[in-house]
Amino acid sequence: MSEHEFNDEFSPFKGSIVGIETENHKLPLYGRVKTISLDFLTVEKKDGRTVIISKKAILQITAMKNQAGSI
Repeated sequence: MSEHEFNDEFSPFKGSIVGIETENHKLPLYGRVKTISLDFLTVEKKDGRTVIISKKAILQITAMKNQAGSI
C-alpha cells in the first residue's frame, strides 16, 4: 500500500463500479472508484471524466450488480 492509499470503510469499493448518493444532489453519481485518500474519493465516469468527492458528503455508496460491463 502506498502512502497515498488508506485502508478505511471505502476500501472494499476500490476498483468497483458504484452508485454514490451525496448531500445536496438529487441524482446519484455512477462510476468506478479509482483512488481513495484521507478525505476524498476519485471516481471515473463512463465518459472518462473524473470526479473528486468529499467523503463527508457521501450519504450512501452501493456496488452495482453488473461489475463485468464498462461503467
